[in-house]
Amino acid sequence: MRYSILIALVLGTVGILADQPTVTASYTVPSDSSTVTIKYTGPPAHSTSLPPTYHTDCGEHCGGTCGDGVVQSPYEECDLGPKLNATWNSGCSANCTCVPVCGDGKVEGTESCDLGSENGKWNSGCSSTCTCTPVCGNGIKEGDEACDLGADNGKYNSGCSATCEITPICGNGIKEHGEECDAGNKNGAYNSGCSTECNVCGYCGDGIVDEEAGETCDLGYLVNGTPGANCSATCTAELCKYECSNGIVEPGEECDDGVNNGPTGRCSYNCTWNKCSCGNGITEYPEECDDGELNGTWGSHCNTNCTLKEPCGNPNPPRCGNGVVEFPEVCDDGYLNGGEYSNCTTDCQWCNKEPARCGDGHIDYELGETCDDGLDNGTPQSSCTSTCQPCGTGPKPPTACATCNPNPFLNKCTITTSCIDTPTGNDYCACRAGYRADGLDATDARQFRLAFPGQEYRVFVAPGVECNTLCTTPFPGPDSCKEVPVQVTC
Repeated sequence: MRYSILIALVLGTVGILADQPTVTASYTVPSDSSTVTIKYTGPPAHSTSLPPTYHTDCGEHCGGTCGDGVVQSPYEECDLGPKLNATWNSGCSANCTCVPVCGDGKVEGTESCDLGSENGKWNSGCSSTCTCTPVCGNGIKEGDEACDLGADNGKYNSGCSATCEITPICGNGIKEHGEECDAGNKNGAYNSGCSTECNVCGYCGDGIVDEEAGETCDLGYLVNGTPGANCSATCTAELCKYECSNGIVEPGEECDDGVNNGPTGRCSYNCTWNKCSCGNGITEYPEECDDGELNGTWGSHCNTNCTLKEPCGNPNPPRCGNGVVEFPEVCDDGYLNGGEYSNCTTDCQWCNKEPARCGDGHIDYELGETCDDGLDNGTPQSSCTSTCQPCGTGPKPPTACATCNPNPFLNKCTITTSCIDTPTGNDYCACRAGYRADGLDATDARQFRLAFPGQEYRVFVAPGVECNTLCTTPFPGPDSCKEVPVQVTC
């Protein structure tokens, strides 16, 4: 044991008298019953009882020191030896007193946190030195985080990644890293050139020659296919020559769905895969739905042209005689079924006649025909090709001037529009009074007003366009639906 003496050995009375300047005292050490003799020389003391404090060298009774690796209680709280005392995170200081240990799971001293073995791990919130760090995902932008939306981090188009970094937002009108284009709220709209996924959608008729897509010319949809343009509607140099669209995939073609080629099919007019098309499984404007290869099948809610099937309870439910071929029908000529000019019976099955075909002089809509001049198809005196498609057919923009058939089974107007006769002698689809096209910009080419007598300033639309948007100025009056431009005639 280690002992020190400040004035004299105590824990008892040693009998120092006032007139004795020199005293020899003996003390028996309790731990080992040894005797320590101390000789005191000095001025007389004033008490025969010395204070119980001693700590000085005491010869053979001296013990260890701080740093020897042995805890000397009660003077030392710890002792890890000369190599470990006062080292980082040892828990013991240079004077053998305890200090906080980062990593023991206890917040001590100057520590701001201590998660034990979790310290320093990503997103734990506590560093390896027991200081607080930012937590990505708590909804608070901290430290070097660029953003933090909490539970929305990493979600599509949230703008913030799972690691709290800024990510592009498709649809904000700004072309950002990883995007090919961004037309804002016009993404996916006709002729915008940009899909809803911010990818560039090129097509024959956009005025740009896309050699990779097999185009040899492109004068735009208004010029392609017109007489003297020297560029066909399929963006090739020969007008009215349809090697592509024969239904056979030939060298140089990526696909060929025959008469189904076009902007709404999976294969384009130039026999390349459509990047943005009906049938790709992605609902893109102006599609109402897209179930991919299931479109038009019994279990799909989507028609082959990416429009929604009429739901149960619709005023015009599917039936034989409505002019639409629906399962299990094989044909449907509407009110013509069973008549002299139809090859379809009243129960929508083929008559005992030669099956309908291109070249029979009858337009078979169920086969995709839009014209049929019989034996004259494909000849100079006919405007119909040998595949029963009009010469110069190509991707042209829909227009409000497309005519409709007043026959309820054959017209292409929707439930919210009517097929009406105009002074020009043509029938057009028109919105209900006071309404305009649904989902279209007011200046879109698919709608405009025609100031016809009896139909003053009514909005006319392209076939198939719904009219569910109320005009800013109600009907009647010359300013009704004034946000839609006026056109003198079609």
